[in-house]
Amino acid sequence: MKNIVKKTSTLLLAGFLMGAATGCDDFLDLNPKDTRTEDNFYKTQADATEALIGVYDVLQWNTVNGFHPTPMVLDILSDDAYSAGQPSSEPNLLQMDRHQILTTNGEVAGLWRKHFIGISRANTLLSRIQGIDAPDDFKKRAIAEAKFLRAHFYLDLVRLFENVPLILAPQSPSEYNQPQATPKAVYDQIALDLMEAMPDLPASDLRASMGRATRWAAKGLLAKTYLFYKGVYGQDLQAGTTAITAPVALQHLNDIITSSGHTLLPNYADNFKRANEFSVEAVWEISYSDENPWWDWGYVQGGEGNMQPQQQGPRIKNTAIENYLAGWSTGIPTQELYDAFEANDPRRDATILAETELVGGKDNLNIGYQHTGYFSQKYTTAKEYAPSAGQLELNWGNNYRAIRFSDVLLMASELMVMTGTGDAKAPLTRVRARVGLAPVDATLDNIYRERRVELALEGHRYWDLLRRGTAAAAAAITVNRTTLPANYEGNLGDFNLQFNSARRGFLPIPQSELDLSAGVLKPNPGY
Repeated sequence: MKNIVKKTSTLLLAGFLMGAATGCDDFLDLNPKDTRTEDNFYKTQADATEALIGVYDVLQWNTVNGFHPTPMVLDILSDDAYSAGQPSSEPNLLQMDRHQILTTNGEVAGLWRKHFIGISRANTLLSRIQGIDAPDDFKKRAIAEAKFLRAHFYLDLVRLFENVPLILAPQSPSEYNQPQATPKAVYDQIALDLMEAMPDLPASDLRASMGRATRWAAKGLLAKTYLFYKGVYGQDLQAGTTAITAPVALQHLNDIITSSGHTLLPNYADNFKRANEFSVEAVWEISYSDENPWWDWGYVQGGEGNMQPQQQGPRIKNTAIENYLAGWSTGIPTQELYDAFEANDPRRDATILAETELVGGKDNLNIGYQHTGYFSQKYTTAKEYAPSAGQLELNWGNNYRAIRFSDVLLMASELMVMTGTGDAKAPLTRVRARVGLAPVDATLDNIYRERRVELALEGHRYWDLLRRGTAAAAAAITVNRTTLPANYEGNLGDFNLQFNSARRGFLPIPQSELDLSAGVLKPNPGY
């Protein structure tokens, strides 16, 4: 990871195995590259640091079985982006786009596998840390970071699959086959991990923490956890003996607003410039880098690069005349997203690159499948991010801005409306004023509308739709066109979508995991 020295050795895999229950048994065939083993490794502070970096490392991974970052997959599942992956080469993404997902979908299996590997690495470190020869302060922070990361992995996992095993310690082979926990048990554990992590995480910004988890990142993630669980299940969370209610979640957000030093950048578009990684607006980022060039297509996870810019960049023919290198035009914005912006909202141009804005225009594009004439402007192949070495496609260093301060303000506004406390209009107005837009009333509809355009193409929209209910998600995602917008190219069937309400937006338990479990894991409803 950028700003964190990465030393991932083959030996660590022995301690991070998930076994058959999580589809990671293929690591068992690896031969050790040195004399270290799990039993003699977890001894020193350096060992613990290396293991902790191994947990962070999984945040960078794609879907393991493919080249697709989680935020882009989430936007494809939503109404903000089409897959645009060729039917012959990207059938798994097209299934997700159309909500016709098979249990054998490779991207789904990769998402399951990625998150359980991260959880397993966190569990191993947490189980070993007390036996390591290191100062207490070091141990406390390492434990806090590992719990934050475990909560991070579990939050995405349970939001994606709903019914997942809750594994909090390393397992012996006889324990690999674990049943699914209730969603409540998983969400409560996420809340507990975050609450326990907060006191020992630094109350600093990300530049000071060198990209590692901070207290403010944990508070923001807790609020996200609460709002999703409350929206989908209508209940509060229980973090051990502490009830996490709407006022409690709001207080954590208010702590960020008043005490963290985070604020909005004056210019919205600057959020996605290289100079503003770990900026004052960034409450949490996942770090990527081109500093350690990578070449291996057979093991993309071994590198430090972010595949999202390559995936979403425009298919430029002649890059010499453009400000972008050639991408693959996957996850392209929809006309509906473009139209969601007010006419004078500068965030539209900062979010969406229209083909008409290219120097060479449409004539300088290789037209891809499901062409809408739009591309992501936030995570794209901008030349300022061009990798200096290694395989170009594998080494984009664009950090993923996971929680921005504007997100915190909008969550606070929403919780104020929900609780009937505070001035809910103030944080909403602050977000709009940054881009020169007039205030609007603080209603849930207005807040969700603002979230869509403020956070567009950042991987948040799908969660916001699901937490508003199945009917709202179906209404937004289902598309039945009779004509195509003028800038679209393809057939009507390429752009019409049908949300599957019986599945409630959750992915299937991978067929490979169902088969390995021999009936212990149960399929999700609708599959």
